[in-house]
Amino acid sequence: MHEDISFQSDGLKLAGIFHKPDNLEDGARLPAFVIMHGFGGHKDGPAQRWSSSQFPGWGYACMRFDFRGCGESEGPPGVVVPAEEINDCRAAIDYLATRPEVDPDRIGLLGTSYGAIVATSAAAEDGRAKAVIAQGGWGNSDRFFRELHATPEAWAKFSGMLEEGRAKLAAGEAAARAHRFDIVPIPEPVRANIDERSIFDFSVQTAIATYDFSPQDHVARVAPRPLLIVHAAADVVVRPSGSIDLFTHAGENAELYIMSGVDHFMFGENDPRVINLVKDWLDKYFPAA
Repeated sequence: MHEDISFQSDGLKLAGIFHKPDNLEDGARLPAFVIMHGFGGHKDGPAQRWSSSQFPGWGYACMRFDFRGCGESEGPPGVVVPAEEINDCRAAIDYLATRPEVDPDRIGLLGTSYGAIVATSAAAEDGRAKAVIAQGGWGNSDRFFRELHATPEAWAKFSGMLEEGRAKLAAGEAAARAHRFDIVPIPEPVRANIDERSIFDFSVQTAIATYDFSPQDHVARVAPRPLLIVHAAADVVVRPSGSIDLFTHAGENAELYIMSGVDHFMFGENDPRVINLVKDWLDKYFPAA
């Protein structure tokens, strides 16, 4: 069962979809997850559809939503700022906590890629998040971008874009625009996971704000709440070192799994190993019953 919903974040109307099990008993209050998409994506991406179909079957409610400026949500398109998306995540927790089907003391966060760094950082700030699943994220943003723009020529182009953007913002001007692949290059074989509803034109402010944000500086504050970090061994979008950095700085009750045979968009692939891994972790650390 699903329901189109909306909620407010910093005065912006954000669009979402709420899911609950088909056989929910009257008066039951379930644990629930906020499900967050990646960089410039939307709530209907493959990873978000996977999560929202799996979790109700396991006895959880869940809500997937569009961050501000993405999908059907209000806000300037192409301006992705970690602090603002963290605010959106916390507003999503506010909304879930009002649902009569949801136990407000048992809300978890699940994020993929950019959504993974939002999930861990939001949980670090907000103790209402009782469990976190972070797939394909990173800890050190400088390392993340240097591994993406690996050649001297590519790094010179990217760092020059940052420098010019900072100068414009300091002068009170709007930063230039950039194509998403100039900020986060994605090889051709996995571009099929990014559809026409995703954002392709970004403000360079996005690159600056993301580069300046270090998720590993926050992740230790998630402990002792359980944290599952999952990454593809052959990830060509975010290298596995990203999740290794995150795990290295995490506290107790954090687990890291590097998996072969899947890619950056593993939560949209229906690989039974991934499904079993997530379900086993939930049963141990955040059971539905």
